[in-house]
Amino acid sequence: MTSSGVKKVDNVLGLIEADGQLQIVLGPGKAQTAAEMMRSILENDSSANVGRIDLQTIAAAQKNSIKAKQTNPIQKFFATFATIFTPLIPGFIAAGLLAAIGTLLHETLIKNNENPVQTIVDLIAFLKVFSAGLFGFMSILIGYNAQKAFGGTGVNGAIIATLFVFVYTKDPTGKMFSGMENFFGLAIDPRGNVIGVLIAAILGAFVEKKVRKFIPDNLDMILTSTITLLIMGALTFTIIMPAGKILFDKMSWLFLTLNGNPIGASILAGLFLISVMFGIHQGFVPVYYALVETQGFNSLFPILAMAGAGQVGAAIALYTRAAKQSVLRKQISGAIIPGILGIGEPLIYGVTLPRVKPFITACLGGAVGGFYIGLIAYLGTPMGLNSVFGPSGVIALPFMTTANSAVTGILIYGSGLIVAYVAGYILTYLFGSKNVDLN
Repeated sequence: MTSSGVKKVDNVLGLIEADGQLQIVLGPGKAQTAAEMMRSILENDSSANVGRIDLQTIAAAQKNSIKAKQTNPIQKFFATFATIFTPLIPGFIAAGLLAAIGTLLHETLIKNNENPVQTIVDLIAFLKVFSAGLFGFMSILIGYNAQKAFGGTGVNGAIIATLFVFVYTKDPTGKMFSGMENFFGLAIDPRGNVIGVLIAAILGAFVEKKVRKFIPDNLDMILTSTITLLIMGALTFTIIMPAGKILFDKMSWLFLTLNGNPIGASILAGLFLISVMFGIHQGFVPVYYALVETQGFNSLFPILAMAGAGQVGAAIALYTRAAKQSVLRKQISGAIIPGILGIGEPLIYGVTLPRVKPFITACLGGAVGGFYIGLIAYLGTPMGLNSVFGPSGVIALPFMTTANSAVTGILIYGSGLIVAYVAGYILTYLFGSKNVDLN
């Protein structure tokens, strides 16, 4: 079947042809079903089993060929970097959702109530304890994943990360005292937090690999980690913690400044789809963490979520412009609901990006939504996600909050989505749908 024939198959949202690959975009749910069907055919069909080894050989060769072309060090770094945070995302979402429910219960049933029902008070505390646990010990999870992702032993990264979790005074308030107040007379300040943890764990992987080269195999289990921890502990206390604190403070200031004004927020939202396209959007996660530490919520996330909303508006405009029986309408019909729910890849790779102009107007629509969120923050009501990471689209509504009210945060975010939908629609209808393939 030709490429044009594949595009006409029901539930096919789009095709991507690059580097000798033909990628068929099916969207969430359907993609998993198709993968399971293919796996079943390969495992059970005797005729497929005959050529199974050849298929695996071809797939391995194709994978090596593609990897060989990815020579850009920045691309390689971000591809590895993404593996640090991706496994944590389900936990971020779950803990954030439970905390959001607890916050809404508090505002509706407890706040301004002089005699709250104790069962409700206990339930709210229970719902929020998971988020407290995540934020209290997330550095350890990041340290483990980071050192493992860059070729080291995960537990070494976790141990190094605990150095940032401890407190270094004899009278700790609600935190764990490390047992030491200084490092050979040098003051210890662990406030570099996740930035310092990432630096220490990534450098720790490098040190571990270097140390392993000089350790006999029969002593590797005993000495490699021991020497690595001693070296990295000294480097962490003397260099990484001070440097991490400076970077943390500067990064927090930069993004608070950008988030807090409409122009900066507009630029961030407008460029986010491009960062998704290149796969570097995971690099924002340390920034999310810094903002939660500084503000109590993630004010960057809802701004970047406007990019997805702009794309939804652009897709609706293309649907309006396309002929009733066109393949494009079928593609958009299958991808629009996931897009509204925050899953934007089917729309990016199947609808807007292949046509270029709608992708640009989608970015501009997101920029308008970002401008709106930034303007409200500039006028005195910053808002954000109650977690480091969470879902986007309309599913993110219950996760939103401000310093004083979750309901206000939900209303601001919801109205921002509408602004981005409308802006993406108008810009695409007027400028992004002319001289493009609407079939």
